Amino acid sequence: MRSTPRSALLAFTLTFALIAALAGPSLAESKDDLERKKNGVSSEINGARQSYDESSKAAADAAYALQASQAQLADAQAQLGNVRGQLVAARALDAQKQVELAQSEADLAQAEADLAAGEQQVDASTQEVIAFTVESLQDAGSGLRAFNDLVSGADPTEFTEQVAINNTIADSQLSKLDTLDATRVMLDLNEQKVQALRDQVKVERDEAAANLANITVLEQQAAAQEASVAQLVQTNSANKSAADAAVAADAADIAALEAERNRLEAQIQAEIARSTPPPASGGGGGGGGGGSSSGSGLSYPLSSIRITSPYGYRIHPITGKRRLHDGMDFGAACGTPIKAAADGTIMSQYYNSGYGNRVILNNGTIRGANIVTTYNHLSRFAVSAGQRVSRGQTIGYVGTTGSSTGCHLHFMVLVNGSHTNPANWIG
Repeated sequence: MRSTPRSALLAFTLTFALIAALAGPSLAESKDDLERKKNGVSSEINGARQSYDESSKAAADAAYALQASQAQLADAQAQLGNVRGQLVAARALDAQKQVELAQSEADLAQAEADLAAGEQQVDASTQEVIAFTVESLQDAGSGLRAFNDLVSGADPTEFTEQVAINNTIADSQLSKLDTLDATRVMLDLNEQKVQALRDQVKVERDEAAANLANITVLEQQAAAQEASVAQLVQTNSANKSAADAAVAADAADIAALEAERNRLEAQIQAEIARSTPPPASGGGGGGGGGGSSSGSGLSYPLSSIRITSPYGYRIHPITGKRRLHDGMDFGAACGTPIKAAADGTIMSQYYNSGYGNRVILNNGTIRGANIVTTYNHLSRFAVSAGQRVSRGQTIGYVGTTGSSTGCHLHFMVLVNGSHTNPANWIG
């Protein structure tokens, strides 16, 4: 929850206008009224600056997240390019596989045709061998008849011619038998070739199918990468814009409050210049300001004194940034009564996102300076705005409201509107 310093400033203005109307138009009261207003605005500036610190940290975190996501975005884009490269390679491989598959299928078709022709040739050769066998059996006695004729006194030339014819026929039949054997061997080889090609075609078809499945997966990955990158860019851009807007809004609040404080300061200086009498001889100085005047300092705001964090620069326990700790922290249990550090008038009490429930007490002039004390992170209030309180009077109770890590009192002292070390004024 961010503070609303302009609304609080309006509340201050109305409160002080009412007090001024009741108190009368004296110059001292008018100047004191302006001082209180200025101090109230200064306190609000502190709250606005704390809000600015918080929003600046948020902006820094957003910038860091954006930087980290931009690195992730670069990685995602590189991965996307890699996936798309794999996709191109997969498509090229698929085209190659399709060519190889077409060639293998053509070789298979040719081998199957050769196998069919070989089978027909084997059938024809087989029929010729069968016919030859039958004929050989029928002509089995032709050689013996020729020899008997030769013994019986036939012409030897006829016997020689008959033997030659028989030898020629035998050579022809043997050739046919050899051809049949060779054809059967080729047929076996063709059958083996056809089977091998069939196996090869199956493997290539499986590889092509697997490659197509891989292409589908790669396409899905590429689409997912694109969607992830787009979402990453959109989210980081929105976060950075929101953080920058918060910083700009807080900066505008601070500028408006500082302008109001400067305006009040100018009015104060104008009142001082208008009301300051000329120097008089032997004069004894007059007092100024509407608050109480005391040469003593401030009292401790708690009965039990346990300082847990002094005034000065430190690493903020919540934001983690080095910044001015504008007050002194007193450790105490929640509910412990908080005492007014000096007489004064309650300027305002309200809730602030950084300081939590806070009381702003105008203590008037102390040691020649206008002193305002503030009491922060209260659990609840014990007084009301505009009420006059005495030193040591209970004005609230210790709490842990606002930007706090535990029960404690954050005690602040403003001298003429500027923060100072409370340790220099206590005691």
